Amino acid sequence: MPIDDIPALTPSDAVETIAASPWSVREVLWTARLAPRLTWLLHWGAKGSLALTDQALFVGAQFALNIMLARWLTPEGYGAFAVAYAVYLLAIAVHSALLVEPMMVFGSGRYLETRRSYLGIVLRGHWLLTVPAGLLALGAGLLIGRMNSQPVGRALCALGFALPLTLLSDLIRRAFYIEMRPGRAAAGGAVYFSALLALVWWLRAGNRLTPAAAIIAMGAAALLTAGMQLVWLGSQWPRTSGKLPAGRVASEHWSYGRWVLAGVLPSWTLLNLYYVVLPVRFGLKESGALKAIMNLAMPAIHGVIACGLLAMPLFVRHRHAGGSRLMQRTVRRVTGVFVAGAATYLLLVWFFRVPILALLYGGRYLEYSGLPVFLVGLVPLGTALTVSLGCALRALERPDLVFWANVAASVISLSLGLRLTAAWGVLGAVAGYLVSYGAFAAALWIFYQRLRSEALRGWLGEDRPS
Repeated sequence: MPIDDIPALTPSDAVETIAASPWSVREVLWTARLAPRLTWLLHWGAKGSLALTDQALFVGAQFALNIMLARWLTPEGYGAFAVAYAVYLLAIAVHSALLVEPMMVFGSGRYLETRRSYLGIVLRGHWLLTVPAGLLALGAGLLIGRMNSQPVGRALCALGFALPLTLLSDLIRRAFYIEMRPGRAAAGGAVYFSALLALVWWLRAGNRLTPAAAIIAMGAAALLTAGMQLVWLGSQWPRTSGKLPAGRVASEHWSYGRWVLAGVLPSWTLLNLYYVVLPVRFGLKESGALKAIMNLAMPAIHGVIACGLLAMPLFVRHRHAGGSRLMQRTVRRVTGVFVAGAATYLLLVWFFRVPILALLYGGRYLEYSGLPVFLVGLVPLGTALTVSLGCALRALERPDLVFWANVAASVISLSLGLRLTAAWGVLGAVAGYLVSYGAFAAALWIFYQRLRSEALRGWLGEDRPS
């Protein structure tokens, strides 16, 4: 029969033909199941990529700022910035515990339909918290400038003005995650990154770059970013009738954030105490040197922390799916991957330490390229252990044990770590980091092993703290 004489298939004939073929039926059903999964994967993959981009832009801006200041300022000037920046990190932690983390939970849940009113309450809480904190930093800067160090005093005064603005930018950026719109957050990150680096370059070109000027630049870039993102939020969030009781919102934030807040000081002590202590005995140059060589570990540390955000839900799923044995096996594997990555990073930093220091700092701080840099390379190994074990304890719903492990590490920092710092300066401070991380990891491991034991399984289910 000629091809032109073959009758065309009608839609009903096509359906019958497909129905007559079991293989075709299976293929159609498989395609029907696969299409939604691919759509879901592409949708959430895009959102995840935007969230990582957002994080990379904000963290990258701060990392680039530190590298530029370490390269362009004197060691004493960079040391003054390091002291003020350590205080800034403490303010970030308190602000996150009381406002940002609770907002992510409550704004995505019970207040989703009234999120405009809820965000208004959170913003008022932001100003009530950050304006007094800024005044406190301003007063401390004036006092320290008169009694001890003018560079540190000026940097703290600048922080007093910039603090409410930088923390506002962080709060507004996280608000976009309530509606799962990380693209707007990433756009803000691009604005902040570009504005901050442009301002620093402009200050450098006009010979006006100082630690205080760099902090004011952070505040100016944050103000630009927060203003733009507030306009976006106002256009997206629907208006709601009625007002939420601010007292109830404040009470809920406090109930959620008190355990997080309790861990702020121990955690800050573990990571930032040495920047404040070093100038007392050795001068600001030593604080600048410590910050400069610790910058080498920051990419690996942030990478491990980012992977920890994926590890904790994995631990939770395996705990519910296969019990303690499956979770234990998963914890071992994840810890092994983290440690292997950190060890690889250590080898790269150690073998290329001189070219890296020369590239980043123009030949400065090469006198620390021996044992201090090697010890700094070990810090991501400690981070790998503490992040993995900390995620395991949180997956077992015991953040209180992470807090107590942090307290133990802080006690080590305040005792042995400070003695090492007083004796050996920068080298002792890095050694103090490692000893503190070792104590933190050991305490987490002991708590984790106790929770896994058969004797305490019933206690875990019955006496879990609220």
